This record gives sequence, C-alpha cells and structure tokens, in this order.
Amino acid sequence: MESKNYTATIEVAQSTKEVFNAINNVPKWWSKDFAGNSTKLNDQFIINHPNQHYSKQKLIEVVPNKKVVWLVTESKLDWIKNNKEEWTNTKMIFEISTKGDKTVLHFTHEKLVPNQECYAMCEKGWNIVIKDWLLHLITVGTPSTEMAKAAAIRNQHIGDDSAKEKKNYHRTIMVSASPEEAMKKISEINDWWKHDFSGSAEKLNDRFNVPFGELNGEKSFVDFVVSEFEPGKKTVWKVTGCNLPWFKDKKEWNNTEVVFEISSENNKTKIEFTHIGLIPGVECYDACEKGWDGHVTNSLVKFINEGKGQPQ
Repeated sequence: MESKNYTATIEVAQSTKEVFNAINNVPKWWSKDFAGNSTKLNDQFIINHPNQHYSKQKLIEVVPNKKVVWLVTESKLDWIKNNKEEWTNTKMIFEISTKGDKTVLHFTHEKLVPNQECYAMCEKGWNIVIKDWLLHLITVGTPSTEMAKAAAIRNQHIGDDSAKEKKNYHRTIMVSASPEEAMKKISEINDWWKHDFSGSAEKLNDRFNVPFGELNGEKSFVDFVVSEFEPGKKTVWKVTGCNLPWFKDKKEWNNTEVVFEISSENNKTKIEFTHIGLIPGVECYDACEKGWDGHVTNSLVKFINEGKGQPQ
C-alpha cells in the first residue's frame, strides 16, 4: 500500500488573503523560536528548539492568496534515534481555495509518511500546530495561549530550571513517608484531591478523570493519562482533555502536564510539584494557583503524613 503524506485541512470564514497572511506570519502560530523571513519567494527561516528540533525552510513557491511551499533545506530532530535529518528535503505545502462562502486551507507535509521514525510524534505536533495554533491565529487574530504552554514545557524538558521557577506553577513539599509510600499516596487521588475521581493513576498509561461539578448545566472536568512513571522517583500526568466552563478558554489545561518528582533528603521525602503550562498570564492562573496550594501543600501533605487528606 502506498504511504500517504501527512495532511491536515481546516475551513474558516476568513478570506483567502487573511489565511495567506496568517500562514506567512510563522512566529505567531508555529514558534517564537524563529529567525529569518517567511513572506516572499526565496525567503529562509529557522525554527530552533535547542536539543530538540532544528529546521531551516526556504520559500520555493509563493502564489498570493493561493499557495505557499516551503522546502526544508536543513534539519536535526534530536529525539530521533536513527536519521535525525528526516525532515531534510521534505516540503510543507499550503493550498488555499474557496468552498461556498468559506476558505479552505489544505496542508501537506510531503515525504512525512507513516514509515518514518518521527511520523507518530510529528503527526501529533502538526495536528496541534495546524488545527489549533494556525486556526486560532486565522480566526481570532492573535497567537494561541497554547504556544506559551508548549514553550514552557520545552524549557522544562531541557532543564531550564530558571524558566520553570519563573513560569510554571511550582511548589516543594516535605513529607515523612518513604518515596515509595509517597508515590502510592499521590496516586490515591480520591483521598487528597477529588473524592469522586474515576479511573487509575497507579502505573504508566493509566487514565483517569477528575470532575469539578457543573456550571449552568455544563459539566466541568479534566482527563489525564500517566505519561511517565518511575517507581519512587517520578510520575507525570498529561492532560488529554478538559472543559473548564468558568473560563473563556475552556480548554486551557489541554496538553499541560502535572509533574511529581520525588527524592530523599535529610531522612524525609521531598516532592517537587510542577504544573507545566500553568504560567502567569493564562486566564486560570490565579484561581488554579490557589487551588493547587490547597490540594498539594495542605491536603496531600496531611494525607501522606497523617493518613487523612481534605479532598473536595
């Protein structure tokens, strides 16, 4: 069976000119880690996420309000084991057309096919970048807040401790249990966070749901998957879906990560808690900061040390 290139299609009410202009404004929908130019034929630009992603693109075809084609002339995907230059000589094609009173944007990453090592992760990445961030810029006119969250996650993953301290919600707690006992208690969410949580958080790939009641008949919740798990050392919960109806952006927690890093220190156990992507400036930060302070620094500590937390 023939391998198919990655594609994505979005349909909007904006004009072909507005879509074309948004595509060319790369720093506002792909990454602010941008250098160069991306508006006219033969322009070149670089996207560089240190120790993760580097790619250099050249604009080889530009048809105003109809089509843009980028050729990847250089690339390095550090997280790939084998061919880290998998993107080199691939093309990113943006085709703009009309359908009734709508504008249709069809994106193709030519030569990004399922048998490539990077395909699964790159497919997820493009789904977010094209179908969320670029769509947001086209329809709203401003960068998606998800871009800032993604940047915060990248900074945390490359060990940018100063960025983590300044941007992501972070607290340190000390408890009297062993690291293994502490991790077990963390997974017992119904005893320190939400008594009506459902699912499991005990091992890798476990999934669970945390409900927060209703607002005007609309249910509120957050869905998680355990995306990393090192017994007695670390657990990471990635938000796979949410609905927070009391905020304008009801999906503000999507793709953020809740991280517990556990270690021994002076006959106690230290837990470093970080909500990656929950940063000052996002709508929910103040309310969520107060919420986590109560759940983590109070209820979780009491549950681990005394056996009785204060779940909602």
